[in-house]
Amino acid sequence: MQFKNIISNGQINEKNEDSVLDIINSLREQQKWLHKLSIDDILEYFDMLSKFWKEEKSLNNKFNHSLEHVTKFISKENLKKELSISLRGNYKILDAFEPINGQTNRIYHAQPRGLTVHWIAGNVAILGIFSIVQALITKNVCLVKVPHEYEVLRDIIYSMKDINTDKIKGDEFLKCIALIYIEKTDSKNQQLISLEADVRIAWGGKDAVESILSLKKKFFAEDIVFGPKYSYAIIDSKSLKNNSEKIAQKLALDVSVFDQFACNSPHTILVESTKSNDNDIKQFTKLLANAMNTVNRLMIPKQIISEQKAMDILALRAEYDIKGNVICSENTDWTVIFSKESGLAEPCFSRVIFVRPFEKIEDIKKFQNRKIQSIGLEISDKTKRKMVADDITKYGGDRCPHVGMMSLYSSPWDGMFTIDRLVRWIPLDD
Repeated sequence: MQFKNIISNGQINEKNEDSVLDIINSLREQQKWLHKLSIDDILEYFDMLSKFWKEEKSLNNKFNHSLEHVTKFISKENLKKELSISLRGNYKILDAFEPINGQTNRIYHAQPRGLTVHWIAGNVAILGIFSIVQALITKNVCLVKVPHEYEVLRDIIYSMKDINTDKIKGDEFLKCIALIYIEKTDSKNQQLISLEADVRIAWGGKDAVESILSLKKKFFAEDIVFGPKYSYAIIDSKSLKNNSEKIAQKLALDVSVFDQFACNSPHTILVESTKSNDNDIKQFTKLLANAMNTVNRLMIPKQIISEQKAMDILALRAEYDIKGNVICSENTDWTVIFSKESGLAEPCFSRVIFVRPFEKIEDIKKFQNRKIQSIGLEISDKTKRKMVADDITKYGGDRCPHVGMMSLYSSPWDGMFTIDRLVRWIPLDD
């Protein structure tokens, strides 16, 4: 099976004889309907969808509780904020020509780019929902190329048909999205969807993203790439001394939500070392291990892993039993590794977290690069926190959330306002 039409025209199809071009043409027709909707009506729809997904336990269980992050993002309150920040303070420019920044002689309209094509990563398919939602609220239609294991994403997208507002019927809104599966070897259809795209949105690792970007595209098509990134956290000595247990609990959640397969999941915790806080760091490592165990046991059970990944974890534990200190579950559910090595650990993923000391920020700066995404900052003094963020992000790093907030999607992401990239700005002299 090289191609499969999963959802189109508001229905689950599960067919492989359909034409990709016919699906794309249907989406372009549906955009005329989408463009007539007011942005406030669209936001009302997503607000109702947020409440529905939050209450639907079967869907939450399928996504191993990570769906909660999506429900927060698509609430009306949050989407209004995201739109206002990205669209120069006036999200009504999605509906009509409007002034911005107090200008009196020029008005602006943010028009959709058209067909957005989303290549979704297999390891964290839920992240694709963030780009789909942002495309829809900017009145673009979505062709979504799903990974091989697509059933959970299919179910969550198809549930949109069950949400109806006074102005929007869910089965009609669902027609703005099509889900398709295309084998890597199906170069004809891979190239077709790339050439048809007005925006190409790529989620995935280095090889996947490079493969997508190598496809031919329209000259004016926009590329939005959410590629492979690395995240870590910094804890200063004062925060460690005063709030170590709470910090450990928050970090355990950040590590566990996506089993570290999301680019915003921390892999290394850098703890400020002083002459007198060795015991504090050792105690923190134990607290983090306890928190990892609690989260796995009571809140977010770990997903089943491959035999190869289990072997990787066991090999890493054996290595650091010799050159560090390992605290771990009896099985391979979670692993906390302390060592006095400097810098950022090579990621193992699958709830393996490294704790390492540092003496001064200058020691961290030399490990900064553009591959760094989220840097969780737990620094006691606000002024110092701003200085550290400014200092290290000159060399890399796209966001500096508090620990406990690292796994939340927010805008900007990967150093860009995605919403701004999904529209074309039209000025009109008034």
